[in-house]
Amino acid sequence: MFFYIHIPFCRQKCLYCKFALTPRYDERKVQAYISALMREISAFFEENPTVAIETIYFWGGTPSILSPEQIGEIISVFRAQKGCVSVSEITMESNPEDITNEYLKVVSQLWINRLSLGIQTLNNESLHMVGRSDSNESIVRSLATIANSTMENVSIDLMAGLPCTVPWQIRDDLNMIFSYFVPRHVSIYMLENESYPENWKQHLPSEDTIRNEYMSGIEWLKAKGFNHYELSNFAIPGFESKHNQSYWNHSDYRGFWLSAASFIDGKRFVNHASFVRYYRWDKQEDETLNLDSLRIERIMFGLRTNGVCLNDLNNPCMIDRFITEGLLEIREDKVFPTSTWIFLIDHIMGELI
Repeated sequence: MFFYIHIPFCRQKCLYCKFALTPRYDERKVQAYISALMREISAFFEENPTVAIETIYFWGGTPSILSPEQIGEIISVFRAQKGCVSVSEITMESNPEDITNEYLKVVSQLWINRLSLGIQTLNNESLHMVGRSDSNESIVRSLATIANSTMENVSIDLMAGLPCTVPWQIRDDLNMIFSYFVPRHVSIYMLENESYPENWKQHLPSEDTIRNEYMSGIEWLKAKGFNHYELSNFAIPGFESKHNQSYWNHSDYRGFWLSAASFIDGKRFVNHASFVRYYRWDKQEDETLNLDSLRIERIMFGLRTNGVCLNDLNNPCMIDRFITEGLLEIREDKVFPTSTWIFLIDHIMGELI
């Protein structure tokens, strides 16, 4: 099974962020939160003592805000389980400002073998506008530190469409990052239209610029030999995120802590986004997916990854229309969005579903 731990703390909240978290990090309270988290994890393993642990993913918020001792305390619960012998990937999301030689050394000793670095952009104006606590200077320092470390499996996150974006921002950021080291994995996300304050409007790039930024990133990474294995994700072959792939192929996964989602035996449930309600073990969502719901999700995930089986689609007229318009193509009895129009995938999914 695949596990993830939502760390709901940040030094400050990015203005585009929708995740359940608190930007007020209070060290006096964090240990109480961690104790509640560990009770939740322990309770799960008491009911499932032999479940295989395949991956663990520390998600944010900002997981790197925790001390090495706190991270080690959480991991120790997993290490005590019989199924921990099968773990192959433990990912820690980190902010560049937290990256030091000592930090990398310690997390490596804690079994963490994959680092996900949230860069977003190297444009200082953009970083300031969206409320990031990092700067170009702190990001460059983190790149140099990683380059001189033994941490090899590193993923980086970038965002297209941020305010104050200049032409070729993504390509230039990739050039700078790769001049320090070659990450094994890159994610390029697009800013959601509704995820910005009103006063950003005059600073946002045009839709054409966002599309060109995203497409230039795809072309740049493919030229470097990266596999475009999911809409926003690219990897050197063999370094695709095992954990993230579990979501897209409907594998069972269990999330812990505030607002964490789980999917087990066709049932999806989400911990409450309120700390008070979470401490009562309340769920914010709890549903069992029927066959039609699972089919719809297969279409959604398939279009983002390895294609949709024709048998899952029941509107051939719309498929033919999208093929004629150059939005879709068929390969080996599967339907894929074309690389030229991949950024319209939400529109395509809406029409097909």
